[in-house]
Amino acid sequence: MPLISGVGAVAGASAAGAGAFGYNRGNYMFDSGLRFKRYMAGYGFAEAQAAQYREDIRDLTEQTCAKQDLYHVLGIIFYVLSLQLIMAGRMGIHGPAPPGWMLGIYFVNSCSSLLFLCTLTWLSLHAGARASAGAATLLTRSVRLPIPTPKMMDKARMTGNSFEKERATDIFRVPFAVRAPKEAIPEDEAEKGTAKSSNVPASRRRMPKWHQDEQRQLHQGDNGATLTPSSTPEHFELYCDLQQEFAAHDCYARIGILYFLSCFLASLPLYSQGHCFAELRAIWPAWTVSAIFCTAHYCVLQCDIVFGQAGFALEKVVPWMPMLTVFGMSLDYSVATPSSGLVAFIYFLSFVVYLIHFLWSVRMYQLAQPHPQAELPDDSGPWCPPEWQLPRAFLMSSCIVSPPKSLEPGVPTCLQLEMKAKGSRGASSPHRKARHAGPSFHPWRLFRGALITYMGLWVFLICGRIFEIANGERNLFKMPGRVLRWPAHMQPWITPWTREKSRNEWAHTGGSDRRLQQNAMDINQRKLSAMSERLLARLAPLAVALEMSEKSSVLPQMLSPLEVNVAWPADLQPSLLAAFPGEGLFAALNARERRGAVMHLPRLGLEAKTKSVPASQFSLGGIDELGELIGASWAASGLIVATRQGAVAECAGRPDGGVWPCRQVGASLPSGGSAIKSAVVARLPGGLLRAAITFTEDEGLLILELDLSKSESWIPTGEVRLPQHASPHHHFAFGADGHELIMSARDGGAILKWRVGNLNGVTEPVVVSIPQAGSRVWHGACGLGNGRLAHLASQTDGSSPELLLSSHA
Repeated sequence: MPLISGVGAVAGASAAGAGAFGYNRGNYMFDSGLRFKRYMAGYGFAEAQAAQYREDIRDLTEQTCAKQDLYHVLGIIFYVLSLQLIMAGRMGIHGPAPPGWMLGIYFVNSCSSLLFLCTLTWLSLHAGARASAGAATLLTRSVRLPIPTPKMMDKARMTGNSFEKERATDIFRVPFAVRAPKEAIPEDEAEKGTAKSSNVPASRRRMPKWHQDEQRQLHQGDNGATLTPSSTPEHFELYCDLQQEFAAHDCYARIGILYFLSCFLASLPLYSQGHCFAELRAIWPAWTVSAIFCTAHYCVLQCDIVFGQAGFALEKVVPWMPMLTVFGMSLDYSVATPSSGLVAFIYFLSFVVYLIHFLWSVRMYQLAQPHPQAELPDDSGPWCPPEWQLPRAFLMSSCIVSPPKSLEPGVPTCLQLEMKAKGSRGASSPHRKARHAGPSFHPWRLFRGALITYMGLWVFLICGRIFEIANGERNLFKMPGRVLRWPAHMQPWITPWTREKSRNEWAHTGGSDRRLQQNAMDINQRKLSAMSERLLARLAPLAVALEMSEKSSVLPQMLSPLEVNVAWPADLQPSLLAAFPGEGLFAALNARERRGAVMHLPRLGLEAKTKSVPASQFSLGGIDELGELIGASWAASGLIVATRQGAVAECAGRPDGGVWPCRQVGASLPSGGSAIKSAVVARLPGGLLRAAITFTEDEGLLILELDLSKSESWIPTGEVRLPQHASPHHHFAFGADGHELIMSARDGGAILKWRVGNLNGVTEPVVVSIPQAGSRVWHGACGLGNGRLAHLASQTDGSSPELLLSSHA
């Protein structure tokens, strides 16, 4: 019986042990899976948060670079305007110069605006370059994604046999009989910092060993610092250090824009005053323009400078100095007698303006000085880190975004740093890389040099004006060898020399040939000149017609042309005519059908009035694809035709068996951008080709030449414009020697002749014949030499052709 009881007890204990072992091993395996999942999820969230931090770096840098790019664009635009005021738009170039006391104020302000413009563009260039380079350094070296290494992932992974290494009390813990494990220090209490002792309490021993190993291996970090609720991410601390490299450049570039505009707006009203008084002689526009620029200058200064700065607020006074200068200019240019008292009062006003501008330059230096910043709470709104030593007067206009010193309540801390935290034994705040160099004062030194130069200019100008008043104005200049012209306000007006080398007696300020205002007599003269030009344009066609009538009455006309009795082929309707006078040969061509007839007149038709002349019909071969014929000429080498497509073909010898073989020669005639209207090509005795061509959209006549032994392209040698009375429908032909161009009109049959090929190119046209027979339809014509002409005509369109010869021309 006792044996049975012992066996039962052992069996019960074994069953209980096996159940406890299986239960605890199941918990271990379940916790192992959760351990790896929690580890990887933590790194996933840390990577997403690090990506946000990288975006913070890009946004902070883009804000700076965008501003500097805008400053650069504005600087380039105002470079042009400033140089125009100093050089191209300088006063005194269009007439007598304004008084010297005003010119000094103008040129110091305009040139100083260019000085500050150069300074601000240089600073903006460096600020943008430093910001972009520093951001790239942070993104590539410091602010990286927290990717776990294979060793770290192996450490986070647990195998099944690792359960054998646990404590026996953890392996065989009886559930419900032994109290369940409980965290000794809750996570919320740890975040609140309530744990003040590092000793392990007794209750911690109830936690499984694998849980304690996880806390020790995975959640105590590697020499990381303990985080507090106000700890900021490390990348914010790094970017704060980076901003010290370009924050001063950014701030002084912004101040440079203000100082540039101050000098620029101070010079613009002076330029307007010089223009209104010295050139326009208009007093009230000078006052109104000055008031507008002064108001704009005042508003700009009040918008940028923080109110309540120490010292006298000269920024409220200096914008109105142009009102004193316009008052002095009004007295200087007035009709009042220039007494010594008046001159002294004007000089007094000028020195008041000099003094105010000098004191304003000192005030500009005072406002731009850097000042240490007090430690202020990191609240929302305008705020400056204590590390930046920037001018207090421009804190509201610098617009630089600085990373926060502490996180806002409720904002989670950096997971990457939290995973590195080692517990209460670590430091109380994240480790910050120490800066070995303080804030950069180089931008201030550069800007200070510009301000000292600006102050020195006013001192030099005041001393120069005192010397000039004491010794007399312009006495330092040697005489230029001509009558010295004083400013317009100093002596009566003297009529100046114009660009036409004459004196304009109607100009009351000089240089009126360049000004908008003109005398009424000058305007009437211009109107009369324009009217005369229009009248001449209308009378030109009438004069040409009258001249032609005179020439036609003097020149011999075709009073009784000789009609040659030609036995024409029945179906031939020729429109082009070519002749070879040396052998008495004539060729009449049908332009569209590319065929014609040849006539032989040994004595040029003197005996052909009664005797019938046979016509041998032929067709041109080999040029069917070249198109319609528009011109023809006959030389010793053969017949040369031109087509509407611009092709030139030569038919050598004589027709053989009713066919005259032709081939294309040389390059095509140029189109001139429009279709060819009429053309003719002739071969000169030396082998040179000469062409005359007109186009549908051009009123000119172009003469071209082509030397096949030297070139493949046509070369222009002359151009004339056709007379306005010329017929729009005409044919061209060259004379026997190729140096005479003949144009025959379809309407009326008038023939014009040009002499070409001489040293002057092309001569004016000459009317050589005006047929009286107005009932005919006139076609092509050609020259026969010795002033004689041959003309192809018909009684009506489609009727039998007629060949007419002139006895003289």
